[in-house]
Amino acid sequence: MQFVIDLMLLSGLAASFLAAIMALYLIYTWTRQKNRLLTDLPLLFGIVFVAHATNQTILLLSEYGILAMTLEVFKVRALIVGGIALPLVGVLLHIWLPRIQRYHLRIIGLITLYWVAVLFLGTSQEVIMLLHLPIIMIFMGGMVLTFAITWKTGRLKEVRSDLMVFSAGLSFIGQTGMVTLTAMGLAMVPAVITGIATALATLALVNPWYKVDQRSVMLS
Repeated sequence: MQFVIDLMLLSGLAASFLAAIMALYLIYTWTRQKNRLLTDLPLLFGIVFVAHATNQTILLLSEYGILAMTLEVFKVRALIVGGIALPLVGVLLHIWLPRIQRYHLRIIGLITLYWVAVLFLGTSQEVIMLLHLPIIMIFMGGMVLTFAITWKTGRLKEVRSDLMVFSAGLSFIGQTGMVTLTAMGLAMVPAVITGIATALATLALVNPWYKVDQRSVMLS
């Protein structure tokens, strides 16, 4: 039992640390761009990793009894999870619907209103998670499909699309199974899955292989 608890702690801390490092890196990259937009991918992914690190920290505090997981605390955590879901909706809009860029913020705003309304009107953790689940499934499925296409076509060489597919797939499994696993007292399982998914996403976005290839081109 102690091994399982330690595994959850280590995976949770690793996920939080990697997410925080990636957030700083991506936001710093965005600030160095000449023409910055609120829908730029580095900023959106930076927000995603900030929210993910915060959410993972709250999850660890609650699992170890430091923070009681009341309905109010859960709603705060769900609001933070919205910081993961909503920017990824922006990522999908940026990739798939660039022609209507002027409407992106409006679309994200409407989805945000739905997300917050569920938090205010939800009477239990299960109800809130089930009402948020369609949005989570849409952006997770969309991310898997998007990076699967770039993986096969090779159009996004600066990102390891194959690793992003596996990362998004693991995140999808962890999020969709969270309701059942939490009810079974196995909240640690999504935490472990999330830790692995975060590590894969970090490796995919940093993509050291791409830098090696670039050096090889310069030397040849």
